[in-house]
Amino acid sequence: MYIQIVKHIMKIRKMNKAQIAKLAEISRAAVTKWFSKEKEMDWVNVETKTIIRLAEHLHLSPEIFLQKRINLDRFSHRFLWDRLYPDMESFIKALSEHELPALARLVQILGFKEAEHVIGKSIVPLFQEYKRFIKPIRRKELETLWPLYN
Repeated sequence: MYIQIVKHIMKIRKMNKAQIAKLAEISRAAVTKWFSKEKEMDWVNVETKTIIRLAEHLHLSPEIFLQKRINLDRFSHRFLWDRLYPDMESFIKALSEHELPALARLVQILGFKEAEHVIGKSIVPLFQEYKRFIKPIRRKELETLWPLYN
């Protein structure tokens, strides 16, 4: 099982190791052991029945724990220079929820065309709502381009 998946679920659902242990019906020490092995490798060997129980209690497919996640850390310096978001997963979650500062950050960095590939066509019409979060010089450039994309 990929431990990064468990960490992501814990973060999204605001859970701790004790809660994960309870859902998986194992000891908290076992869950702590999963995380202690994370530095050595990004996966841990877990019994199938443990994965199935955890997945059932979380209302997820067991396969989700067996799929490796893309490491987004390499994008941190590009999108998180001011620590508006603590990590890339938080930034992506904010994008998925169409939080205006996150949308602004995406367009500020990538521009309209590339941001459309990430979010979809809804990014351009929302420009008037999130443009105040874009740095002034870049905002002026984007305001010039906006009519061409809108």
